[in-house]
Amino acid sequence: MKKIAIFIFILCCTPISFLFGASTKLDSPTQPEINPVRTTLVSEQVGPEEIKNINMSNPSLKYRGTLLISSPHPAFGGFSDLLISEDRTTFLTVSDMGFWLKGKINYTRSGDLKSVSREAELGQLLNTEGKTFSIKYNADAEGLCRAPKLNHDGTPGSGYLVSFERVHRINHYNSGQSMDLSGRPKTVAIPEKIRNSPLNGGIESMLRLPDDTLLILTEDGNSTDDLSLGALLENGEWLTFKYQRNSDFRPTSAANLDEGRILILERRYNGPGTLGIRINTIERDKIKQGKTVFPELFCDITSPIPRDNYEGMDTVIGADGTLWIYVISDDNFSPAQHTLLTMFELDLSAQK
Repeated sequence: MKKIAIFIFILCCTPISFLFGASTKLDSPTQPEINPVRTTLVSEQVGPEEIKNINMSNPSLKYRGTLLISSPHPAFGGFSDLLISEDRTTFLTVSDMGFWLKGKINYTRSGDLKSVSREAELGQLLNTEGKTFSIKYNADAEGLCRAPKLNHDGTPGSGYLVSFERVHRINHYNSGQSMDLSGRPKTVAIPEKIRNSPLNGGIESMLRLPDDTLLILTEDGNSTDDLSLGALLENGEWLTFKYQRNSDFRPTSAANLDEGRILILERRYNGPGTLGIRINTIERDKIKQGKTVFPELFCDITSPIPRDNYEGMDTVIGADGTLWIYVISDDNFSPAQHTLLTMFELDLSAQK
């Protein structure tokens, strides 16, 4: 209910009305005259100053800094997944209020996170009719990934996929622009079991694997057990599997580790003092129809690294074989939470 109320507030807010043309008539909102719009971001480095001396639970992993990001725009926040460009200069994220944000990342001379550029693009996701979402129920974007390079019919594919909760579905956005979610999407067919996921337990993790298959994973496939439902799209056909959850953690995002392994970001929160953030790994060749995949712990993200409601993750492999891991947090539009962007460095050669 809290996020629904916030969604209505955003639509009714005067700055949004001027910039996007949203209306208080939720059954027929006025469509944006300009979409996306320019917005301003503010960022600062937070966390321990001596970041090179942080001991990680995975000794091959290095902490490379955290940015606290904010904006005066009332639609800023609620970011649930993340993509980083191959040159690591641009980030793209989606929010559970039906917005997307594109910005630039700046680094220090030593390669740590320094800031994000002040100018950014903020857009509203469109539905398959080419209109903005009128209610939060339809706008709850949770997963983001690159579309497979080949479509079901074998023709070249491109663009980006966004998954939604509540009304469980995947939309394909293909504006022809890099790191851009503009335009009218098409719907991607998903397994019936995924469509019937719990209301707030749908597709949180979505990833294009190196073999051009598509992985999706729900947060909570069945609240009565410790299994999350997953699926893999391969050669135009879906196979379904289960992901073994442990210790009240829930999967929130996925990213590629290497050709054969996948990183799964997990979060736990059961009240004050219970926040837990960790990253697990699963093996690609263990994903089989009807089978259960058992993850292995990759690392825990603990103090003094700044922590919040981390929900989004992406990875980039550098020319030298270094893997860069980025995670972003969902502030839930709460003054007690923040939008954090954190980066880690991994020597892949040490993992083999």
